[in-house]
Amino acid sequence: MRAEDAGRAQGRGDRPRACPSTPCRSGASVLGVTTGAGRLAYLPMPVFVDSAFEARLEASGRPESRYRFTGPCVEGECAQWTGARCGVIDHVLDDPPGPERAGAAGTALPGPFLPSCGIRADCRWFAQRGAAACAACPSIVTDVGGSATYRSTRP
Repeated sequence: MRAEDAGRAQGRGDRPRACPSTPCRSGASVLGVTTGAGRLAYLPMPVFVDSAFEARLEASGRPESRYRFTGPCVEGECAQWTGARCGVIDHVLDDPPGPERAGAAGTALPGPFLPSCGIRADCRWFAQRGAAACAACPSIVTDVGGSATYRSTRP
């Protein structure tokens, strides 16, 4: 498979994988709302962002500090792309910030259920890391002070 096709899956046509942590911009969709505890509360279905909605969100400050957005994975055009995969979810699962998180790479969700998510079928992180990505996803914050980076609020 060519690198530029890495985001496409067999049976999905020419649709790219969905990035679960894209910046707010016209054409993206709201995946969820960040709670006071810093965790993502998923919307039942992503809500499309047009230019008027984007302007309203930005008028109240950095939208990424309050919402998580999804859009097509842009692969090599993204600073988080490692050449073959998304580095965000690999970093969160493989390089925990403290000794209490050692072994997080093998962590799956407790119980048999994944959180309700409107993009799982196309999600880049789920395609890469499965249920462990879903377990970490609600704790990943896209905006940390306006920088184009992320942090995890996982305990």
